Amino acid sequence: MPEIALNPPPFNLPPLPEQRAIAHVLRTVQWAKEATEGVIAALKELKKSLMQHLFTYGPVPVTERERVPLQETEIGPLPAHWRVVRLGEVATLFTRGIDPANAGAKRYIGLEHIEPGNIRIQHWGKADDVRSLKTAFQQGDVLYGKLRPYLDKAVLAEWDGICSTDILVIKAQSSLLPEFLAYLVHTSQFIDYAISTTTGVNHPRTSWKALQKFPISLPPLDEQREIARMLQAVDAKIAAEQARRAALEELFKTLLHQLMTGQIRVSNITGAQQSGDPATGIGPFPQSED
Repeated sequence: MPEIALNPPPFNLPPLPEQRAIAHVLRTVQWAKEATEGVIAALKELKKSLMQHLFTYGPVPVTERERVPLQETEIGPLPAHWRVVRLGEVATLFTRGIDPANAGAKRYIGLEHIEPGNIRIQHWGKADDVRSLKTAFQQGDVLYGKLRPYLDKAVLAEWDGICSTDILVIKAQSSLLPEFLAYLVHTSQFIDYAISTTTGVNHPRTSWKALQKFPISLPPLDEQREIARMLQAVDAKIAAEQARRAALEELFKTLLHQLMTGQIRVSNITGAQQSGDPATGIGPFPQSED
């Protein structure tokens, strides 16, 4: 029989009142994390509704949408001064291949680095970590994941780099803002269309040949800019809440370890939390009941 079974390591067992206090502290952090997750979910639903409103009525308050003069178009009602064009009329595909060995210190974007529904690049790799031919991209390009488009992966490039050949590099022309395009390809209408154009069973892919035919609404540039700004504001709030959730997760792990090993005592935590924690929004901890 292993020695560890005959001689188990000692276990710190605090008095019952302190056990209750420890559980109460950990529950408080867990409740805060769950509340933050609820806020994130609500903000994502708000963003979906806002996108539907903005791409139908433009950057006007919801209460004023009835005042917007509309026209009937092939893609539904739109503001009378907007145009309907094919994506390929206002954007082009960039296809310059590059050997990663010749890419220097450029960053690499694969599908695994793109978060669904998020236009910001949050993760990346290095060019010297990949081998086969890749596609170059430049700041301002929209990187669209053509493999399994139902995953809704598309980002706006904030710097030059290289990417997987399963990513389409789309360049907006002068009448189309890259930020507006980045949000447009996340609309439910575009996603549904992309899914309908896929070929292949195990690895369904769409193509630029198909996507360039998609009819899009094209507002004037100032309205494109305002639509993008409003959606970026929601994205910033979502990112702030996600950062808070990550801080709460780390706080829970740290407290769980340190409280269970006796490295810190509950009285030390509650004393440190009298003014609250700006990173997590927690504090002060309520006193537990004996």
